[in-house]
Order: sequence, then C-alpha cells, then structure tokens
Amino acid sequence: MTTPEPSAARRGAARTPFRAAALALCGTLLAGCGGGPDAAEALPQAADVDLAGGSLASDVDLSGASFRVSSKEFTESVILGKITVYALRASGAEAEDMTGLMGSNILRSALENEEVDLYWEYAGTGWTQYLQRDERITDSQEQFDATAEADLEENGVEWMGPARFGNQYGIARAADAEGPAGEVDTLADLGPMVREHPEEASFCGAAEFMDREWEAFQEYYEAPFPVDGVYQMDLALNYVNVAKGDPCGFAEIFTTDARLRSLDLQVLEDPEGYFTTQLAALTAREETVEDHPELRDLAAELGGALTEDAIIELNGMVDLQGATPDQAALHFLQENAFIG
Repeated sequence: MTTPEPSAARRGAARTPFRAAALALCGTLLAGCGGGPDAAEALPQAADVDLAGGSLASDVDLSGASFRVSSKEFTESVILGKITVYALRASGAEAEDMTGLMGSNILRSALENEEVDLYWEYAGTGWTQYLQRDERITDSQEQFDATAEADLEENGVEWMGPARFGNQYGIARAADAEGPAGEVDTLADLGPMVREHPEEASFCGAAEFMDREWEAFQEYYEAPFPVDGVYQMDLALNYVNVAKGDPCGFAEIFTTDARLRSLDLQVLEDPEGYFTTQLAALTAREETVEDHPELRDLAAELGGALTEDAIIELNGMVDLQGATPDQAALHFLQENAFIG
C-alpha cells in the first residue's frame, strides 16, 4: 500500500480539522470553493442575532443551568457543537464552548469523566467503539435504538434526538469517470471490475478506514485491489484526488460531505447496506439529563431540523465558502426560527 501522506488512525483524527480541510481543498482545486469570502461574509455573526428572539426561548426553559459543550475536531462535529452552544444560550442556560477535541475516544472519556457535559455522537461509533458490539444492524433507526438502550444501561450515557441525517462511510468515483471505472455504479460492481481490469483499479483511503474496514471490504465484495494501486492519505485529499482520477479512481468518503456535490462525485449505491447509516444524537450522562430533562426537548427540536440536506449545506459553508462554524450554526438556528 502506497502512503503519500501519513494520517492518524482514530475515527475522529482521520477526518481533517475544518480549517485544514478547507485549505487543502481550496489550495488544490480552487474551482471547488464555490461562494468564497463574499458568501461567508453574508452569514450572521453572534452580534447580529437575537438569541431570545426565536422558538427556543419560549419552548425550552433551561434558565440557571450550566453546561460544557464539546465536539470532535472535524467540520460537521464542530458545527453540531456550536449549534448546541447557541441553542442552550437561547434557552436561558450558560454554555461553555469546548468544541474541537481530537478523537472519539478522548471525547467520550471526557464525557464519562465529567470533564464535558454534552456532545453529538454517531450511533455506529457508539455501537462498535464504545459498546464493542460486532453485530451488524443495517436499519439506521434500529441501530440507534439498540445503541441508546445499551449505552444507557451499561454506561449511564443517554442519547437524545436523534438528528434526521446519518453519516457513514461510502465509496465514490468521479461522475464523469471513463473506462471500466465509469461502469461501476454500485459497491457490488467493484468486484468484477477489479478482477477483470486490475490495471484500472486504484483506491484512496484515510488511515482509519484502511485500518478498520479495508481488508473486510475487499473480501466481502471480492475486490482485490492491487497493492500498488492503493493510497493512504488524509481524508480531505481523497475528494480532490478521486475527482481528478489521479492517483485513484475510487475513494473513501463520508456521505454528508459537501465536497461530493462541489466536485461532482458519484457515491456508489449500497443496496445491501454494507456501510450502516450512523444517526447523530446529542449524548450526555444520565444524571445530567435527570437534572435537566428539558435537554430532551432541546435535542428533539434541533434533531428534527437537522436533515441530510441541512447538514450538507452547513458543511459546505465552512469547507467550501470559508465561513466559520459559528456562522454556520447561527445560520441554521435563524433559518429554523430557533433564534431571532
């Protein structure tokens, strides 16, 4: 396996922090950065909004409560954390912004050790990483329910929401790919293509995917990519390189990344549900929620508005237009009348 650029192996660390991701993309393929600074400047700043002027101020009362809100370091997670910070403040609570911790395990430990109080997590990560379950549950709601029930019972962690979007691994190619790669539309198509045209088979993946998924994925789909055609690199570069078809014709992606649209990438269909949809939910220690049950109402309101289209738009504001996560979060809250 060729390794042009090293990358950390944890799930959280495998995704590039939002600033680095934006710079990597914009610096390598400027045409992908639609909107640019002018679009970002039009988005709200904290001084421009009325936190008490929307539905959260009247629907959720957390007056007098205080919370420490965190997130992982990649764009989507930081945005979700920022949304929660401002939503809590709109509901009358004090919220300390501790977003941007490096890695799933570090953040989970911080929650369990009472160093942070709230953060958004993905059900699949909870199921496999924290609960150490091997059973594959292909239905996203069933997986969420199983994770939430087990984590509460075994670890005293409550999952609230969830959001209406799921984020998970996927495999993509350039939409205009030619030759054998251009005939691959589903994950099942990969096996025949790789076996019949190994000289055309190349793949880019980040460290965690390569460490945790790659061998099992190749075996399941009988797609033995040649070793000299497999490249391990930072996740942000996967999108750019597969769009160019150089050095790889296929790449690991995350399904809510706005670069899929801006770079015109085609995500291979997954009719068998090999990559389980990971619904996002707000997690907290059980005692925190027992002390402040209104958190469930807050998570339900936010989760109901956090659709796949919404999160892709928010990710794009930061990764492609140069907005800050704070601006994206405030835009989301204003657009849904949660704040004024």
